[in-house]
Amino acid sequence: MRRSQAPRSTGTLRSGLVGVGCLHLLLGCAGAGAFAQGAETPAGLVTDRPDQTESAVTVPDGSLQVEVGVQLERDQASGRSSVRFEAPGTLLRWGLSERFELRLAWPGAIWSEITSNAAGGRRRDRSRGVTDPEVGAKLGWLARGNGDRLDLALLGHLTLPAGDDELGSPRADPSLRICASLPVNDRVDLGLNLGWETASTARPSGGQTTATRWIYTVAAGFDLSPRWGAFVELFGDLPASDPTPAAHSLDAGLTLLLSPRLQLDLVAGRGRSRAAPDRFVGLGISVRIPL
Repeated sequence: MRRSQAPRSTGTLRSGLVGVGCLHLLLGCAGAGAFAQGAETPAGLVTDRPDQTESAVTVPDGSLQVEVGVQLERDQASGRSSVRFEAPGTLLRWGLSERFELRLAWPGAIWSEITSNAAGGRRRDRSRGVTDPEVGAKLGWLARGNGDRLDLALLGHLTLPAGDDELGSPRADPSLRICASLPVNDRVDLGLNLGWETASTARPSGGQTTATRWIYTVAAGFDLSPRWGAFVELFGDLPASDPTPAAHSLDAGLTLLLSPRLQLDLVAGRGRSRAAPDRFVGLGISVRIPL
């Protein structure tokens, strides 16, 4: 969860269905909308990136919000190291009412390189592919604007089996989480996500198997100035029906509000368990376009 005193913001590293090449057009539309509306002050820009904590706030009615980013991960264990790059992680959020938004998400394309020890020396294996897109919706049922101190939202996604076989799922997989945020004071917010997600894989003998994992995030966001924000976060997942070990990570980041509708962000973190990547870093940009 990331904060900016004017306005507040939380985030995640989720994604949607546009590439970086479309971003110039979107920025132009946002700038034109701001110019046309003159002295209008839009509702606070609340983003679902750069951290893993999804905000408990929906995009304002009649607005399209585009959040784009890239991420680099490094991992090393038992004579084997890997590098993984994802781009352009993109999330489209369309506000249909005061408390409801539709979402299209896409983690992007993935380039990876694995280096390992082999009998003849070091071996490098390179691969690239496209991940599955997701469709989803967020419904808020408590809002600070009505005088409540606690924001709550229900967020659900459904993956679409349109990516490469090696990276995607053979069928649609649902996920669900409850998002909460609570202001501690004028400069500090706390954010919490609890939920579950499913992932299907194809069996060598035919058919599919689906595994479920519990997911959690805990984040604290800070207003450093009217334009600068910061956050620290603990996040991870735990096995439910999936026997894979639990993965826990810790990250921190900065955000810079360039205008009421435009934000830049930076995040870096480390894994706190063997199942999590050793190190990762990401950066991105978010823009809101009035429709």
